[in-house]
Amino acid sequence: MNQSNMFAEKRDHPRVSLEIPLKCRFMDGALNVESFSEARKRVMNSTSRDVSLEGMKIQADIPLNVGDIMAVDFSLPENPASISAFAEVVWVGQEIVGIHFLALKEEDLESLKATLAKVSTGQ
Repeated sequence: MNQSNMFAEKRDHPRVSLEIPLKCRFMDGALNVESFSEARKRVMNSTSRDVSLEGMKIQADIPLNVGDIMAVDFSLPENPASISAFAEVVWVGQEIVGIHFLALKEEDLESLKATLAKVSTGQ
């Protein structure tokens, strides 16, 4: 195999370095809830590290597992309207996880597409 092709980008949509404040709400089964203090852990405030049309790399201050499902709420720069998406944890690192969008409204996808295009071209 050609050395230059070994690490070729495999994503359909490239990630753009973009830090966005997020609120993640975990769905049933993602975390074991045994008390009120445990229930508060169902919500995590976080920040994205990079974003694509398919998902994000986010900061994770609590332990997460591949397959955990969450609702992610965020606003894009220059657009105060809140975006909500359902996402699945697809990989876990040390305090960083990768999430894949499972469901996103068409108008939110278009807004995200416009923002990523603008950020990636430096406009």
